Amino acid sequence: MKIAFVDIDGTLLPIGSVKIPDSSIEAIHKARKNGNLVFINSGRCRLEIGDSITNIGFDGLVCSNGLYVEEHGEVLRNVCMDENLVKQASDWLEERKIGFFFEGQRVMCASGSFYPQLLEREGPEHVEGMKRAFPMIKESELYYKDIAKINFLTVQGLTDEMRNAFGAVALVNEWSTVGDKFSMGEITVPNASKADGIKILLEKHGLDRSCSLAFGDSSGDIAMVKYSGVGVAMGNASDSLKEVADYVTDDINEDGLYNAFRHFGLI
Repeated sequence: MKIAFVDIDGTLLPIGSVKIPDSSIEAIHKARKNGNLVFINSGRCRLEIGDSITNIGFDGLVCSNGLYVEEHGEVLRNVCMDENLVKQASDWLEERKIGFFFEGQRVMCASGSFYPQLLEREGPEHVEGMKRAFPMIKESELYYKDIAKINFLTVQGLTDEMRNAFGAVALVNEWSTVGDKFSMGEITVPNASKADGIKILLEKHGLDRSCSLAFGDSSGDIAMVKYSGVGVAMGNASDSLKEVADYVTDDINEDGLYNAFRHFGLI
């Protein structure tokens, strides 16, 4: 038995699309029918993974870069930021007039400046696309409890400044929705990593790392691709991920996931 971990955006779901390739759905169905386990492993929080994805049929989910792990509805891990830290970090961002949004497994909320700043930076098409893909990110009163991470719009030098302010008690990263161009920053629990979810599930099932495969497309997938027994980069992946992957498959829109599943004997 093998255990596969699949990123969502750019790996399972094409960037900017709401339709998962039929071949990817077929690959997941066949892999599980063959006795393998297939899990989502995403930076998204649980609330951002809707029925259109879960109804495909997965054994479970790793969310928020390993902070939340679920298998067949059973929650195996749910780690949140300290409530005081969430308040301090959001106040720090607001003082600098930086737009941001909170991610929790069951709650999400955006600061009043997030969408106006995103509109100014990326334009109306990008904003509308984000609102379609993530309708749960709405401007509202900020809640500081049960938050896994804070995502913020980056400006030159801001991430380093935040690391200086909070690096002793939190993990501060930059990330991209596609490619290697960082467009967002995040502050979260120290040492949060997609690899953590893989470790938990391997241990639960008594499996060695050699039994695991990870499939990703961006720099945010480096940890899980390097940790897994086999790390696969999509053909549309960032150069930084391709450099550390064991194998580069075809583009997401050219049956890349299906072809990789077949290449490694999952189907």
